[in-house]
Amino acid sequence: MANKSSLENTLKSLVDVGNKEQNQQIPPRVFDSIYNIVSSFYKSALVKSYPVGLDFLRPFMKSVVRPAMNGLVSLPDDYREMLGRPSISAKKGGGECAEVTKIENETEFLAASLKSGCESRPIDMLNQNEWDDRTTSKYKFPTYWNPIGCFFDGNKIKVCPYDIGYVSIRYVTDEKIYRFGYINQPDDTYIYDAATSIESEWGDNAFPAIFRGCLALYSDFLRDNQLGNASQILNQIGLF
Repeated sequence: MANKSSLENTLKSLVDVGNKEQNQQIPPRVFDSIYNIVSSFYKSALVKSYPVGLDFLRPFMKSVVRPAMNGLVSLPDDYREMLGRPSISAKKGGGECAEVTKIENETEFLAASLKSGCESRPIDMLNQNEWDDRTTSKYKFPTYWNPIGCFFDGNKIKVCPYDIGYVSIRYVTDEKIYRFGYINQPDDTYIYDAATSIESEWGDNAFPAIFRGCLALYSDFLRDNQLGNASQILNQIGLF
């Protein structure tokens, strides 16, 4: 069964509303813009509401274990936004489980948390001022049992204690720009071309929300032939 949230099905659903030939109503480049705007808006809204809407986000979720080098953890290349808080595997009496266990993946990270009384400990993510206060405090200093973190230079996070070995991160992947590939027909209509398309990753369950958002922007486009108030329109209708 074809994915309901696919580009082809979403476009067909839109033009069926007006009962018109698609090239008379919505050029492919406009549909691409509409779908990508809705996709980006919807993803950001779901990240803010996490863990509500978790099932919708699953196609874009990843969990990784990253090494910390001198207190710095590089975020993955496809990182967009973090879900929840990163964590380490720590011993209740002090110390990090990675000191004695080489961790290569998420499964080994979880296994380390079960060894010798180790537990997964969330990293308290702070802003720069809070970080400065905690790292200079004599009574509320970071420990393996209460580690802290702070975003650094856009693509890294710094963690304390500085000798933390590994950090587990759950995140949402960065934007993929979807493209409706098409083939022009002799009668000036066009048909979907999978070979030149960059297909949507949204699942079937997201279709009602994706369609509602696309329909709202599509209707606005028909009124004045431009897409100028996309965020305002999507905020007004709500996607949930």
